[in-house]
Amino acid sequence: MEKIIGIVYAYDPIDAYDTIRGLGFNWMRMHIPFPWEDRMFGTPSRFYLRAREEIRKAVNAGFKVMPTTPGMGGYRFDPETKTTRFRDDWPAFAGEKGTEEYFENVAAAMEFAARDLGDLSGGIWQVMNEIDTFQFSGDYSDEVVAGTARASAQGIVRADPKALCGINLSRYYDRGLEIADLCYAPGHAFGYIGDDQYFGSWQGKDVESWNTVIDALHERYQLPVIANEWGYSSGGRVLPKRPDPKLIPPGLNDVCYMKAWYHEVEGGHTEEVQAKYLRRGLQIFAENPNVLGSFLFCYKDAAHCYHCGADDCPAEDYWGIVDKNEKPKKAFYAVSEAIKEYYK
Repeated sequence: MEKIIGIVYAYDPIDAYDTIRGLGFNWMRMHIPFPWEDRMFGTPSRFYLRAREEIRKAVNAGFKVMPTTPGMGGYRFDPETKTTRFRDDWPAFAGEKGTEEYFENVAAAMEFAARDLGDLSGGIWQVMNEIDTFQFSGDYSDEVVAGTARASAQGIVRADPKALCGINLSRYYDRGLEIADLCYAPGHAFGYIGDDQYFGSWQGKDVESWNTVIDALHERYQLPVIANEWGYSSGGRVLPKRPDPKLIPPGLNDVCYMKAWYHEVEGGHTEEVQAKYLRRGLQIFAENPNVLGSFLFCYKDAAHCYHCGADDCPAEDYWGIVDKNEKPKKAFYAVSEAIKEYYK
């Protein structure tokens, strides 16, 4: 199988497909929401229809697409109330969370989405997102979260028996492995194990640590590995100490609260360091035989952080290889060079 050289198409870039394809990327990760507005198999959701059309545009531009399925929900900034609050991805009519009815409806919804997308899906699916974190799973129990992931994969595979489904951990750590073990217990329908790592930004160490994580996950689950998200923030100051957790509003993270990182690689959070980091990461993923591929996060800087709403928050505002005005950063050119060199 050709290595996945993927990118996350986040923060509403304006018709950048040709530019991204020209860099050498061959896959995109794009989200699919819950399909219906009013009842199971009822009125199609306008959000679902819009997402499907965006996927179609990407496919027509020459990309394969890895769809991501609805998670439990997520904490997001509400501009009306100026607060960060949890929004559920599954409507009440899907059933009470944790019941047999609910899990059956989860599987049915994802089976529908897989059949509806058909060849628009590249055959590889990310099931939910970073389900080991409070940010994306809220107060739901591990059993409900893992059961939702397993049911989602089962539905997709019913529609497409050849589909490869996998979860993506927020990082490789004990808590994440606990959730992954529940998801990958006997009887699962997963075909890969995914992981997100932001060494030097959300956590310590550096890009070289990816090989250790990849090999450990492959050995534990005996499945190929996808780096579903990876990258390095090109902006943000660094503080030596985290704030008292009691001071942080519910649902917010300490990076948003202080508008600062607590980790960096040598040289800090700059465009130059980001470019070097991304070039090396692409080399690692090309050369490690246990990797199906990777999805760089992301193409474009966010206009506003979706956690806190700020336009200068390192948590979300400096991940792109182009800035919020779509001006290329140094990483834009480094990525193009790396793909040409390591993915011949």
